[in-house]
Amino acid sequence: MKLESSSRLSRDAGATQFCALCGKPPATVRLPFAVGKQESPPLPQRYRILVFGPLKKKFVQRYRWIWHTLWLCKDCSGKDPSDALWAAVQSHPGTRLLVAQGYTETRLDPHYPGQEGDVTFSQEPI
Repeated sequence: MKLESSSRLSRDAGATQFCALCGKPPATVRLPFAVGKQESPPLPQRYRILVFGPLKKKFVQRYRWIWHTLWLCKDCSGKDPSDALWAAVQSHPGTRLLVAQGYTETRLDPHYPGQEGDVTFSQEPI
Protein backbone atom coordinates (compact mmCIF):
# COMPACT_ATOMS: atom_id res chain seq x y z
CA MET A 1 0.00 0.00 0.00
CA LYS A 2 1.49 3.32 -1.02
CA LEU A 3 0.74 6.14 1.43
CA GLU A 4 1.95 9.69 1.64
CA SER A 5 3.36 11.32 4.75
CA SER A 6 1.44 14.32 5.93
CA SER A 7 3.31 17.50 6.71
CA ARG A 8 0.20 19.00 8.29
CA LEU A 9 -0.12 18.91 12.05
CA SER A 10 -3.07 17.33 13.73
CA ARG A 11 -5.78 19.52 15.24
CA ASP A 12 -4.15 19.18 18.64
CA ALA A 13 -0.62 20.36 17.85
CA GLY A 14 0.71 19.44 21.31
CA ALA A 15 -0.30 15.78 21.11
CA THR A 16 1.97 13.10 19.71
CA GLN A 17 0.28 10.79 17.23
CA PHE A 18 0.52 7.07 17.96
CA CYS A 19 0.39 4.35 15.30
CA ALA A 20 -3.07 2.78 15.07
CA LEU A 21 -1.56 -0.68 14.45
CA CYS A 22 1.49 -1.02 16.68
CA GLY A 23 1.00 1.90 19.10
CA LYS A 24 4.48 3.40 18.65
CA PRO A 25 5.04 7.15 18.33
CA PRO A 26 5.52 9.08 16.08
CA ALA A 27 2.88 8.21 13.54
CA THR A 28 3.51 10.47 10.57
CA VAL A 29 1.59 8.70 7.78
CA ARG A 30 -2.04 9.69 7.37
CA LEU A 31 -4.50 7.08 6.07
CA PRO A 32 -7.97 8.52 5.35
CA PHE A 33 -10.93 6.15 5.42
CA ALA A 34 -14.65 6.73 4.99
CA VAL A 35 -17.71 5.18 6.56
CA GLY A 36 -20.81 5.43 4.41
CA LYS A 37 -24.38 4.42 3.80
CA GLN A 38 -26.85 4.39 0.95
CA GLU A 39 -28.70 7.68 0.61
CA SER A 40 -31.19 6.58 -2.03
CA PRO A 41 -32.72 3.46 -3.51
CA PRO A 42 -31.45 2.46 -6.97
CA LEU A 43 -32.45 5.24 -9.36
CA PRO A 44 -32.64 4.91 -13.15
CA GLN A 45 -30.40 7.24 -15.11
CA ARG A 46 -30.98 7.70 -18.83
CA TYR A 47 -28.14 8.18 -21.30
CA ARG A 48 -27.33 7.89 -25.00
CA ILE A 49 -24.28 6.43 -26.63
CA LEU A 50 -22.54 8.92 -28.97
CA VAL A 51 -25.41 11.45 -28.62
CA PHE A 52 -27.51 9.54 -31.16
CA GLY A 53 -29.56 6.42 -30.76
CA PRO A 54 -32.14 5.23 -28.31
CA LEU A 55 -32.08 6.17 -24.66
CA LYS A 56 -30.64 3.51 -22.39
CA LYS A 57 -31.07 3.09 -18.66
CA LYS A 58 -28.55 2.30 -16.00
CA PHE A 59 -29.18 2.29 -12.28
CA VAL A 60 -27.12 4.31 -9.82
CA GLN A 61 -27.18 4.58 -6.08
CA ARG A 62 -26.17 7.62 -4.04
CA TYR A 63 -23.88 7.16 -1.02
CA ARG A 64 -22.97 9.50 1.84
CA TRP A 65 -19.37 9.18 3.11
CA ILE A 66 -17.98 10.58 6.37
CA TRP A 67 -14.18 10.70 6.48
CA HIS A 68 -11.85 9.83 9.36
CA THR A 69 -8.09 9.42 9.68
CA LEU A 70 -5.86 6.64 10.95
CA TRP A 71 -2.27 7.53 11.78
CA LEU A 72 0.39 4.94 11.00
CA CYS A 73 4.14 4.77 11.61
CA LYS A 74 6.47 4.35 8.63
CA ASP A 75 7.00 0.64 9.38
CA CYS A 76 3.28 -0.21 9.46
CA SER A 77 2.43 1.95 6.44
CA GLY A 78 4.81 -0.03 4.23
CA LYS A 79 2.93 -3.28 4.81
CA ASP A 80 0.06 -4.57 2.69
CA PRO A 81 -3.47 -3.97 4.03
CA SER A 82 -4.23 -6.67 6.52
CA ASP A 83 -6.77 -7.85 9.05
CA ALA A 84 -5.03 -5.68 11.66
CA LEU A 85 -5.65 -2.57 9.56
CA TRP A 86 -9.34 -3.41 9.12
CA ALA A 87 -9.62 -4.12 12.84
CA ALA A 88 -8.15 -0.66 13.54
CA VAL A 89 -10.69 0.92 11.16
CA GLN A 90 -13.56 -0.95 12.83
CA SER A 91 -12.43 -0.05 16.35
CA HIS A 92 -12.02 3.68 15.52
CA PRO A 93 -14.47 5.72 17.68
CA GLY A 94 -15.88 7.48 14.62
CA THR A 95 -16.64 4.16 12.94
CA ARG A 96 -18.37 2.80 16.03
CA LEU A 97 -20.57 5.91 16.32
CA LEU A 98 -21.57 5.82 12.65
CA VAL A 99 -22.29 2.07 12.67
CA ALA A 100 -24.66 2.68 15.58
CA GLN A 101 -26.42 5.24 13.32
CA GLY A 102 -26.86 2.73 10.47
CA TYR A 103 -23.75 3.26 8.33
CA THR A 104 -22.62 -0.02 6.75
CA GLU A 105 -19.93 0.66 4.09
CA THR A 106 -16.20 1.35 4.53
CA ARG A 107 -13.51 2.44 2.08
CA LEU A 108 -9.85 3.41 2.24
CA ASP A 109 -8.46 6.23 0.09
CA PRO A 110 -4.82 7.17 0.78
CA HIS A 111 -5.06 10.08 -1.68
CA TYR A 112 -8.13 11.80 -0.17
CA PRO A 113 -7.05 15.42 0.51
CA GLY A 114 -9.82 16.37 2.97
CA GLN A 115 -10.00 16.68 6.73
CA GLU A 116 -11.41 14.51 9.50
CA GLY A 117 -15.21 14.73 9.59
CA ASP A 118 -15.70 15.84 5.97
CA VAL A 119 -18.87 14.58 4.29
CA THR A 120 -18.84 13.63 0.61
CA PHE A 121 -21.38 12.05 -1.73
CA SER A 122 -20.94 9.65 -4.61
CA GLN A 123 -23.14 8.02 -7.23
CA GLU A 124 -22.12 4.49 -8.06
CA PRO A 125 -23.54 2.20 -10.73
CA ILE A 126 -25.26 -0.97 -9.67
